[in-house]
Order: sequence, then structure tokens, then C-alpha cells
Amino acid sequence: MGDVPVLNPAVISREGLSGGIVLVNCDTGTALSLNSTGTLVWGLIDGNRGPAEILAAVLGHFQDPPDTVGEDIRSLLAVLAEEGFIGYEMKAGKP
Repeated sequence: MGDVPVLNPAVISREGLSGGIVLVNCDTGTALSLNSTGTLVWGLIDGNRGPAEILAAVLGHFQDPPDTVGEDIRSLLAVLAEEGFIGYEMKAGKP
């Protein structure tokens, strides 16, 4: 896995219920529903932030996040990548 997650331009999103969103990968027809925390993570994927920066932003958003938030974000990023909703860009200077 590379450094920085980037959104697949073939993915469209629509607001769902309770502050979440529904993502549809137009390349594969795969759909995924994200809760409000997943939606926050999705909004932080901008091609500039790596997983550590995304985690820091999420931690700063909540007063008392669960102890599992780091693993939860890694798992979400893994699912998003496996299903083709995001890819990873290698930054210059890194092998």
C-alpha cells in the first residue's frame, strides 16, 4: 500500500440517512454505505493527507474517541481500496 489515499474519480457519493453517505463505484457497480464517521474519513481523503494525518484529524474531531479508532480507520481505508473506491499515490522521495 502506498502513502496517500486518493479518491477514484469514477466514484459518486450521495447523502444518505443520519449524516452518512452512499458511495457508488461506477467502474464496478459496487455500492457502499458509510456512517457519519466514515463520511468524515471520506471527506478527509484529498490526495494530500496520509493515513496518520487522517487519523489525527478524526481524533481532533471527537472529544472522547474509542480506543479502536486507529484500527477502524485502517480497516475502512483497506475496504475502500479493496473495493476500488480509493487508490494510493506514492509521494516523491519514498521507495
